[in-house]
Amino acid sequence: MRSQIDRQIVLATYNGERFLEQQLESILSQMGDRDELLVHDDGSTDGTRELLRRIAGQESMVRLLVHPPAGGPKENFAFLLGQTSARYVYCADQDDVWMPGKLDRFEQVIQFYESVYGEDTPLLVHSDLSLIDEAGSPISDSLWYYQAIDPRWGDHFNLIMTQNAVTGCAMMVNRALLKIALPIPCQAVMHDWWLAMVACAFGKVVWLPEVTVLYRQHRDNNVGAKRFVINPVKQFQYREQIRTSLLESTAQAGAFAQRYVDSPWVELARIYSELPSLSYPSRRYSLVRHKFFKSTLLKNLAWVIFV
Repeated sequence: MRSQIDRQIVLATYNGERFLEQQLESILSQMGDRDELLVHDDGSTDGTRELLRRIAGQESMVRLLVHPPAGGPKENFAFLLGQTSARYVYCADQDDVWMPGKLDRFEQVIQFYESVYGEDTPLLVHSDLSLIDEAGSPISDSLWYYQAIDPRWGDHFNLIMTQNAVTGCAMMVNRALLKIALPIPCQAVMHDWWLAMVACAFGKVVWLPEVTVLYRQHRDNNVGAKRFVINPVKQFQYREQIRTSLLESTAQAGAFAQRYVDSPWVELARIYSELPSLSYPSRRYSLVRHKFFKSTLLKNLAWVIFV
């Protein structure tokens, strides 16, 4: 008989047969009796579901959730997170590789912060990642450096609303955060961004300057790690990308303002959510006044010019 489940890992899959077994091995090798891996497949047409059934038949700590397709990675993770009950929850992508000791390292860190701030404080812990290609060869030692991500963005609500600094597959959260953050609204850009916003507003986002995940980049990545480089020839393309980012992030902020009406950040979230409705000069004034900034000078120039 298994002991009480204190830690759960949620794994969202879709046509991930090529890399899934290696990822499962890297996760299962560091799990124990108080851990559970929750998996939901989003309607794969390759051998993913057969692989999952085989692994689940061999490993009692793996639980496959039978549910209709969620419709995408954000929806799949939102569903999975809603099925959890453990004190600590980790998110995993199907095509990465976890570094040894990741589970215990994150738990050690979050328990320290719970001892400082209290177990009822919403907490999110995340780390840096190394980039690898399809064959597992290194691309970059640091995702944060590669994408010019400043993990301190999670300390400031005006900044985390503007640009996400948390990568879901290198993240864990406590029950206190899930209790206040779930359900994840449909307006959320991604599950990790929403959880980071809520943790920043009501608790703390903790970052570890170490690598705990090998983040695989391949042609089927839904999000992936892309460098932002301005090319004058492609100005229209960047304008459209940044405009889309604005519309998505402001809709997310609007959902926050509607749900957390008693939050001290509700007014700032409302102001940010109204940016698309402002005139060109007023929008730029609001960006500067409230410091709705991106993480680098180059990104901010594109943000101010194109938004």
